[in-house]
Parts: sequence; structure tokens; C-alpha cells
Amino acid sequence: MFFAYLVAMAKENENGQERTEDPTQKRIDEAREKGQVCKSMEVSTAMLFLAMIIAFYLYIPAVAQRLGTVVASYLADLSMWDGTGVSAVFILRQGMVKLGMLVLPLLALFLIIGIASNILQVGFKASPEAMTPKLSKLNPLTGFKNKFMSIKGLEQLVKTIIIMLIIIWVSYRAIRREIVDFLPLMSTDVSVIVLTIYRSTTRLLWDILMIFVLIAAADYAFQRWQYREDLMMTRQEVKDEFKQSEGNPMIKSRIRSIQMHMARRRMMRAVPKADVVITNPTHLAVALQYDRGKMIAPTVVAKGAGEVAERIKQVARKSGVPVMENKPLAQALFRTVDIGGIIPESLYKAVAEILAYVYRLKAKVAR
Repeated sequence: MFFAYLVAMAKENENGQERTEDPTQKRIDEAREKGQVCKSMEVSTAMLFLAMIIAFYLYIPAVAQRLGTVVASYLADLSMWDGTGVSAVFILRQGMVKLGMLVLPLLALFLIIGIASNILQVGFKASPEAMTPKLSKLNPLTGFKNKFMSIKGLEQLVKTIIIMLIIIWVSYRAIRREIVDFLPLMSTDVSVIVLTIYRSTTRLLWDILMIFVLIAAADYAFQRWQYREDLMMTRQEVKDEFKQSEGNPMIKSRIRSIQMHMARRRMMRAVPKADVVITNPTHLAVALQYDRGKMIAPTVVAKGAGEVAERIKQVARKSGVPVMENKPLAQALFRTVDIGGIIPESLYKAVAEILAYVYRLKAKVAR
């Protein structure tokens, strides 16, 4: 009951709101920048254990042979000791260097496997914030609370105990299985004893590796679930993030309304300069302007539907711009040409007929 209470509390944020929404990509990216990623230590352990088995097969026999050479060389160096401290330090240093040359490839292999296991899980991502040293992390009281008095600390403790019990159980069963082969070794050669121990150890390592693989798979699935649970958001957090990234919807709507109003005013100021307004007759209105010396084709300087169409016609009549009814042409222009765009070639003939009529009408009025 207490653990269930802790889990329920973990699903609430500091304001007591329940986290029911899936994390957004922005929240996942921010967590990644802080070094909070989905990673399982058991996967790294399983890969390191596999590398150890491969080394046990391929490298350890060669190391054993070379180790004999190193020991023989070290004993030969001891025979040259002249009783001084300088000579003793020199001999000891020579032995440590030779031993280090044997162990160094194994250490390099384990380092590469450890780095590769992390890259395979989370990708290559350097987090400056996670690497920045913080004095709060050095507080032993805080470390104790995080380690033993938190849900994650409790989970880690339970997981470690279970893994240790499983390994002990598997090792016990393996030893019982191999004890039958060990009893007759009392009267055999050393080479047979070494070979038998080598084979038994190999089987034991493979058994433990299978356990590590199963544990790593289960732990990785659990870590993915835990990672997503930790990043869950409340509805209010989702709304706040949307406002930050996209802007306040009410403000954006107000800005859009102002922009549309300003664009409409500019459009209405262009109507008196038009040569003709073509209507639907009541629902649509499209104002055309054509300047032979500056335009390659007539241009739509204003268009609108409903109230905007009525306003265009009013401004046109007030300014003396002819208003002509042509339903198919008005619909085609309204649908295919934006404000400021030239008419397509398919409408040249129809528009030319109307403009020609308008020019004749203006000439007749002028006379």
C-alpha cells in the first residue's frame, strides 16, 4: 500500500495536478539536454560480460602463456638484485610494466564496450548541463536521501538484491552440476585439472551471461516505461508549452484580425485605381487594373465575397469604376488569381472583351 501511494504521488507535479498527458517532443528534447535519458545499466553490464567471455576464449589463453614468460623474466631479474633499494625499485617497475602491457588491452576493450553500450542506447549526445559540477551533488545527506529514501533508490536496491540472488542460485546449480567432474581430478595430471576447470568455468560464464541478457532486456523495457512516466505532463503544462512555442491563441487571433483589417484597407484603396469590377452578381467581386506600359496582363487589385464584395462595389461606384456582371468570369478570377496576381492566359479573351467594352464606354462618355 505504501509503495502504491508513493507511485501515485510520483504521478503528480508540485501543484498536485495529475500527470495524464504524454510528453511532447519539446519536453523530451529538454530532458535530453539536461542528461535525462532512457538508459539501462544492466544492458551495459551484459555487454561487458559478453566481452569478458570473448576475452576469456580468445585472449586469456595467450595471456596465460605470456604471464609465464613475465614471471620467469621477473624471477631472472630478482637474481640480479644487488641488495640496494634502487635496484629493487627498478626490478619491481619492470615487472609492473610487463604486467600492465598484458592487462591494458583488456581494459581498453572494456572501456570501448562501455562507451558503445551507452551510445547504442541513447545515441551520441553531449549534455553540458549534466557534466557541469554542482556542489549540491557533494552533499552526503542529499546523496543518502536520493539513494535510500526515494522511489528510484528503492527500485535499484530491490533490483540489485534480486539480481544477486539469481546469480548466486545459478552459480550454485552450476557448481553442483560440475562437482561430479571435479571428484576424479584428485588422481589426474595438472593439465587435465586445468582443462576441466577451464571448461567448467566457460559453462558457468555462459549460464550467467544468459541470465544477464534476460535481466538486461527486462530492465531496459522497465527503464523505457519509467522514463516515459517521469516525463508525463499535466494538461496545464501542455497548454503552457503550447502558448510558449506557438504563442497565445487569443493574441495570435487578434494579430491575425488586425493584419486582415489592414490588408483589406490597402485593398480598398486600390479599388478606385481599377479599370473594372466584375461581379457574380451579388456574392463575388473582382477588381481588375491594366496599364499597357507597365503590366504584361491585367492584374487583380482587389477581390472579396459577401460583405467585402459589397464594399468593393460601393467603393467602385463611388469612384466611377464600372461594375459589370459576368458570373463565370467572376468565379474563375476569384478562384484562380490572388490579389496582386495577373490573370491566366485562359482568361485573356474574356477579360479583353470586357476591357474593350469599358474603354469604348469611357471614350463615348468623354466625347
